[in-house]
Amino acid sequence: MEEEKCPQCGNENLKVYEQIAVGRIRSVKTGKVLKIEGFLETTCWNYFCKCGWVGEILTT
Repeated sequence: MEEEKCPQCGNENLKVYEQIAVGRIRSVKTGKVLKIEGFLETTCWNYFCKCGWVGEILTT
């Protein structure tokens, strides 16, 4: 469910923090990233407002 406005102050310009899974291949020896596979999925997210309100963490 997407929030439409802040339940605390009514602001309609909410922001969303998303954690995403990204695939990559990394050398164990050097630590260098050899290949980035790209975006795989959004693992969790939550909405927040400039007034300080932070919504619950949502997952798929």
